[in-house]
Formats: sequence, C-alpha cells, structure tokens
Amino acid sequence: LAGVALLAVVGIGMNVLLGLSGQISFGHVAFYAIGAYAVAILSTRVGLSFWLAWPIGIALCAALGGLLALPALRVKGPYLAMVTIAFAFVVEHAIIEAPSLTGGQSGIMGVEAPSLGALVQGERAVALLALASVAASLAFYAWLSRGTWGAAMRAVRDSEVAAESLGMNPLVTKAVAFAVSAALTGAAGGLFAPL
Repeated sequence: LAGVALLAVVGIGMNVLLGLSGQISFGHVAFYAIGAYAVAILSTRVGLSFWLAWPIGIALCAALGGLLALPALRVKGPYLAMVTIAFAFVVEHAIIEAPSLTGGQSGIMGVEAPSLGALVQGERAVALLALASVAASLAFYAWLSRGTWGAAMRAVRDSEVAAESLGMNPLVTKAVAFAVSAALTGAAGGLFAPL
C-alpha cells in the first residue's frame, strides 16, 4: 500500500512536469534517491528526527530541481532527456562512490520509521503518511493546475513565443515546474527511506 501511494505521489509530480509544462525528464529517479538518502543521512548520521529530516529532504530536492532546470531547460526534446538521464547517473555514482556517507551499494540501514502516536508506528505509520501525501499532492495539483501558475505552465507548454508575448518568462515557469515536480518526487523518496 505504501509503495503504491509513493508511486502515485511521484506520478503527480511527473504530471506537473510533463502534463502541465510539457517537459520530459527520464532522470527523476535521482530526486527520489536524493529524498531517501537525505532522510536516511539526516536521521541516522546527524540525529534529526524524521519530522525534521523529511522537510529538509523535500526542500533539497526542490532546490536541486530548480538548479538542474536552469541549464537543462535551455535545450529541447531529446537533449533535455539526455541531460536528465545524465543527472540520474551522476547521482547514482555519487551515492555508490561515497560509502562513508551513503553506505555505498549497501545503502543505509536502520532508518527509524516515523510514529503517529503510540498505536501507529513503523510501516503502518509510513503507509498512512504515504496515503496522506497522495491526498495532499492531489489537492495541491488541483490548486496548481487551476491557478495562475498552472495557466502559465500550459501556456508555455503550448507556445513559448505566445507566452513570452503575454509577459511570461518561459524559463522561470519551466524551472518552477521542475522544482515542484522534484519536491514531490523527493517527498516520496523521503517516505521510502524508513521502508
């Protein structure tokens, strides 16, 4: 149940990127890994609770998504796909080549699952959080797609030239879509870590 819910959150994030703004990313799994490793490292190595580590991981993914978008979105079509795939390979190799921080190929074990009170702990708590994340992500997507940013993303997707003539900045609009999508993917990854 938790796995299905986490994939649904990733799908909602991809819908922001692909559906609303028309951008292709084949390397979004990197943000899933960054979110998971951020929560794992911050909770096991730094000693933060899950409730502090999870938002930090989400913010890190959003920031990295925005930074990746700046150079990546200056290219189009298959070149954008290649840049995102390359980013995923860089993240994968960075995780493997830093065993003292990330555990290398073995990963990080013993990540504490969050607690939702005395009765709901462990995997059940993660599953409930994942379901709540799906509901929150769907509500956020509905709000975003009906709002000004959603209209701007659709306008940029349909015609960048027309969007620019209306005063929109296509690069900023696409970068925001990339950052939001990366944040949602990182949120799912952060919840995956305790599993």
